[in-house]
Amino acid sequence: MKLKRAFAATSVLATCLATALGVAAPADAATHKNGVLETGEFGLYYLQNQSGYVFDLYVSDDNFAGDVFPGTSISANDNTESYRNRDSYWWHVFTNASYTGSHGCLSAGYVGNASATYKNTISSAYWSSASC
Repeated sequence: MKLKRAFAATSVLATCLATALGVAAPADAATHKNGVLETGEFGLYYLQNQSGYVFDLYVSDDNFAGDVFPGTSISANDNTESYRNRDSYWWHVFTNASYTGSHGCLSAGYVGNASATYKNTISSAYWSSASC
């Protein structure tokens, strides 16, 4: 009988813990590279003024060479003209793969067109809590 009660108490405790963890779980995370720029993501746009297709990043990407704008066969590598940072972190962009080449930083909330240095030359990007 004591063993049965101990098992029942353990089951109740486990259920309560699982429920508490479920309630404490974060809201749905953004969906990486789906062509929709969601809160928490950094978007690189095919055209100026945040228009055309969007290549949306939720996590860092060290090489855009194998990436396309979702729903197209258009490469995202060296093919973006504007950005929007909907993340709470800084995003660092680079003109070469593996975070090399010219390095630029975009603060949380930044929206704008790429300068001549970065227009159609970005090949990698990562997020960070630090600016350049």
